[in-house]
Amino acid sequence: MDDRTGRVRLIVEGIELEGPHGVYAEERIEGNRFRVDVEILADLSSAVASDQLEDTIDYASVAQCVTEIGRQRRYNLIESFAGAISDELIARFPRIEELVVRLCKLSPPGLGTNACAAAEIRRKRQ
Repeated sequence: MDDRTGRVRLIVEGIELEGPHGVYAEERIEGNRFRVDVEILADLSSAVASDQLEDTIDYASVAQCVTEIGRQRRYNLIESFAGAISDELIARFPRIEELVVRLCKLSPPGLGTNACAAAEIRRKRQ
């Protein structure tokens, strides 16, 4: 936290999802595994002072939102999937000033079992 501004970086890592996202037919049939990391920058000075959940951004709600986005529709590209997550988090949580969403497709076709393809989106509240 920056003592002068009350800005806190809240990080939720390793949100795991499965879904029929991808360009190739086998991805849409068999599905893929994904890992999502979210970094949120917000003025949470009230939460620092109060130690109350209602004064912060509930990280369980952030994870639930990410999971809901993955279930609402199918995405061809990890870029558009990460963008949808970013847009919904900004819309749903008014305290967010800036955020980074990093979405990794685990073991994507053509990259082997230990590889990951990732997209990272940075957004600021306008």
